[in-house]
Amino acid sequence: MNSIEQKIDLSFGQLSVQFYGDKQKPMMICLHGWLDNSASLECLATLLKDDFYLLLVDLPGHGKSDPLPKGAEYYIWQYIEVLHELFQHSDVIGDTPEIPLHLLGHSLGGIVASLYAGTYPERVASVVMLDSLGPAATPADQTPSQLAKGIADKQREGSALRLFPTVDEALVARKKSSPAMSDKALLPIVMRNLCDREGADGKAGFSWRTDKRLRYVSKVRLTEEQIQAFYSAITVPVLVVFAEQGIIPKAWQTQRLPYFSNILAVTVLGHHHFHCEENNAVDIAAASIKLRRNSKKIGR
Repeated sequence: MNSIEQKIDLSFGQLSVQFYGDKQKPMMICLHGWLDNSASLECLATLLKDDFYLLLVDLPGHGKSDPLPKGAEYYIWQYIEVLHELFQHSDVIGDTPEIPLHLLGHSLGGIVASLYAGTYPERVASVVMLDSLGPAATPADQTPSQLAKGIADKQREGSALRLFPTVDEALVARKKSSPAMSDKALLPIVMRNLCDREGADGKAGFSWRTDKRLRYVSKVRLTEEQIQAFYSAITVPVLVVFAEQGIIPKAWQTQRLPYFSNILAVTVLGHHHFHCEENNAVDIAAASIKLRRNSKKIGR
């Protein structure tokens, strides 16, 4: 499926996005997971394009988007600020900035989408979270030790930039962190995350685009009470799709699902990246379309 790729100038730098579908359809913003990129959402986009006008986003530091400026931190709320600026850009909202948007996110993207919906509920028509149910929380009394961990992690000596002679070798390396994914599903993510690089020996190869700062331990995290406050502020329909072999703890499901006032939670077969596999993507797309039709807000 053809997409229109565009670089959008924001205050931090350029955000790389892909547009799919008909501008006259309701708009859905699609956000990928940590260390992934918008290519992870292309399988779903092929199934949603007849019902939504899709905007697939490379979050800052991921894919083809610029990293955050020197000295900046990849706190979860930084993504909220970037999205809010993006949603005021004329290339995204056109001449109808007041119409709410549908949000869909996987893992980190689902966290960002849901926290955005809690921060700006009037801007959102519905939320779909894929194997995602909020960020890790730190109790208030553990804030000092969390800060110490974050500082120590940032100051440790980093490993040298890895160079891959071929795309196949990069694919093998990436698959170590996602062994359940098929090569077909993983390859587009790998390809979008590679850039040409020359090694110290002068030989050409490939390295990852992702900003190394994304791997740092966060110095500050939200408390559980703060997460509850965000989710209690969401009144639009929320769909949470858990993967049967996913990463969301059962304790989180028991504790956090009641925070929402209008939620449907389902579990489907598959691994954490289940949305990248065609057989799972069909069910996710169908549920997302049903959620939009049940939304009280018209949505763009």
